[in-house]
Order: sequence, then C-alpha cells, then structure tokens
Amino acid sequence: PNAQEIILGAPQDIFLNVTTGTGGVPVPDMTEIVLNLGGYYRLNLVCPDAQNDDTGFHFEMPDLLANSHLRVVSVGDMEIYMQGMSFRAIECDEAGAARFSFHPMRRGVYEIYIRDHLDPPQAVFVQVVVE
Repeated sequence: PNAQEIILGAPQDIFLNVTTGTGGVPVPDMTEIVLNLGGYYRLNLVCPDAQNDDTGFHFEMPDLLANSHLRVVSVGDMEIYMQGMSFRAIECDEAGAARFSFHPMRRGVYEIYIRDHLDPPQAVFVQVVVE
C-alpha cells in the first residue's frame, strides 16, 4: 500500500467492465453502482477487448466528478495525485484499465456516459447512486 492508503485505509474497488457488443456497441457488466456518501472508492474502468482507436470506449461522468473529491488517477503503473483537480473523460483505445479513487461528497443520482468511437456514437449509461 502507498502512504495515502495507510492514512485513509484502502479504497473499496468497483470494477466496471465494458465489452464490445454487436456492431461495436458498448456493453457494461452492470447498470447501477450504489455508493455511500463520504465513502472511499476506486472505480476501475476495464476495457478487455478494445484493440485500437476504432474499437475502444469513451467514459464521461461530469456530474459525479463535480460532486466528488478526487484522490488518485491511475493508468497502468502511473499515478496522478489530483488533490481536488478534475478531468473530463477517460478513453480505452487498447485493452486495459484506468482507475480513479474518490470520495462522493453529495447525495444524488449520476450517470456514467459510455460511447464507442463511431459517428454518430452508440452510447449507454450506467447510473451511480450516492446514498
């Protein structure tokens, strides 16, 4: 564990796996994620079958990010310590995962918008409920 995990305790991992459906449509393995206000979570966005820019996925969650305190964004072995800063989107253009740890700071229902790279895009939503 890193120093932050020792101080705060390890975040609870949540894995959102998105595979490629018929015609390239994103297929998430869940439709809803329920969190507790002020809990400490690490959302792992996993794209196991993305192969390139044409087959990957784009994830946006502006309302969830605006109502959370971000801690760490990780891609592979790289960690970016946010300390209140934000980001707009995460894309998987190859098989792999990106993750970020956060504390939800406001109750509400938020959406994770997931789309492919087609024009027009095919999109799905995963609901995040903060209780």
